[in-house]
Amino acid sequence: MGPRQDKLLQLVIDKGYCTVEELAEVLDVSTQTIRRDIKKLSEDKLLVRHHGVASALSSTVNLDYEIRKTSETEEKNAIGKRIAQMIPDNSTIFLTIGTTAEVIASHLLNKNDLQIMTNSLRVANILHSNKNFDVLIPSGKIRSSNGGISGADALAFTRNFRFDYLITSAGSIDADGTLLEYDLNESAITQSVMKASRNVFIALDSTKFVPQGSIELCNVKQATVFFSDQEPPADVKSVLSENNIRVEICK
Repeated sequence: MGPRQDKLLQLVIDKGYCTVEELAEVLDVSTQTIRRDIKKLSEDKLLVRHHGVASALSSTVNLDYEIRKTSETEEKNAIGKRIAQMIPDNSTIFLTIGTTAEVIASHLLNKNDLQIMTNSLRVANILHSNKNFDVLIPSGKIRSSNGGISGADALAFTRNFRFDYLITSAGSIDADGTLLEYDLNESAITQSVMKASRNVFIALDSTKFVPQGSIELCNVKQATVFFSDQEPPADVKSVLSENNIRVEICK
């Protein structure tokens, strides 16, 4: 493996994924050269090749939580602001785990008289500062990496409720609209709450358009509204259109 391929691999590992165009610009070579490099590195099982994109090898391990927390903040804030605008005061909401959920929570602080359940200690910590909110968390095992609460007790607790809105993100989305995640127990809670929610808001910034993760959460056609900072890939867009899902592109 040559120095250019070494550098290419490091760029992909550092970011989690890179487009062919990005790599060509950074490494100052043609896109054809980059495609050949990606093909070779993929054959050597050092990275994963997608259409126009290369991603880091592990698709079952989430990117480091603190890195993701500081990435794509502008995009997540645009999404969070739009979601907050669409949530009426006096609603009952379930908000899931993750960096996107935390940004959304910060925008919900401007609302009044919300009842919010979350299986994220980090989300609860943001929301409880609003004295007009009732914030509920289930009991269960706390995951050290992201403050997520999961397990049989948490799942049983959430089944006592119905919600006006479920607001969730996901690890990524596949071409057929399948949302992918990394943790089976966390996904089970989201799936259960989805069945008990009148509206499902799915928030997915454009970094999630490269399929990563091995656990099927749901399909985007189960959404009431799909939020992103960019138009989704053509295949996903078709699924949304065929199922008449409202799409909000948040700039």
